[in-house]
Amino acid sequence: MQAILNEQKLQQAIAAALLELTAHARQGLPDTGQFTPLSSRFACGELVQGAGEVELRLAPLSGDAGKHERFLEVRVSTPSGGSSSSTWVFYGRSAALKEVLKNEAVLKGKIRTALLAEAESLLRHELG
Repeated sequence: MQAILNEQKLQQAIAAALLELTAHARQGLPDTGQFTPLSSRFACGELVQGAGEVELRLAPLSGDAGKHERFLEVRVSTPSGGSSSSTWVFYGRSAALKEVLKNEAVLKGKIRTALLAEAESLLRHELG
């Protein structure tokens, strides 16, 4: 199990990053086609053992210009920034993603779970 160093500040950081990402999505998430990925980042080194920066990222699938599929990714880097690990917490159409973004409590829980799992993966695979 991943060592959480400050649960309250972790929850606050996730909430702030999600709020920023949701604001970006309201302005820049088209229903179809490509778009520049939207992201929000926060430092996590003092919040979770073995974690550096965390990025929440909304993006279209690569090479899928006429499609509707989008994903919400949680990417965790090591404190040095030399490695990262990521997972998707959502995959689907823009309309469904916009609905998911409205359910902040559930999404914050999924992001927290993914963040901890990816930080643990980084620690488990750390060399030397």
